Amino acid sequence: MNRQEEQRKLHRPARAYPVLKNREIREVITKGKSFVNQYFVVYILPGEKSLSKVGFCTGRAAGRAVRRNRIRRRTKEAFRLVAKDLADGYSIVIIARPEVYAAEFPQLLRALENLLFRGGVKAAGRKTDQQGKKT
Repeated sequence: MNRQEEQRKLHRPARAYPVLKNREIREVITKGKSFVNQYFVVYILPGEKSLSKVGFCTGRAAGRAVRRNRIRRRTKEAFRLVAKDLADGYSIVIIARPEVYAAEFPQLLRALENLLFRGGVKAAGRKTDQQGKKT
């Protein structure tokens, strides 16, 4: 990895993570390892040594479209704040459960960070607070 790639990796915003296609999401769910808690189901599949890819899903059980979209937005924001030190080379699918809608945002951050740590994608480090700052 040359110096420019290292600099990009250090300063990469969470939106720089490529989004998985539907076919890739199905592959990660069938072949990947799952980690579950009250708010999320996270599937992780090791892949090539490029940027990690992420996909977001919300089931119909979460309610109508407006509610599902709000759950998805909250999940994406939680991932953006937690994704500071993710390892490269993984495909990640985050399925949000209906409980995300009513949960306090700091709880979502802790829950998602915990699952990514258990999956070996996030380095064990200091916890992230609600604004995405290390504490």
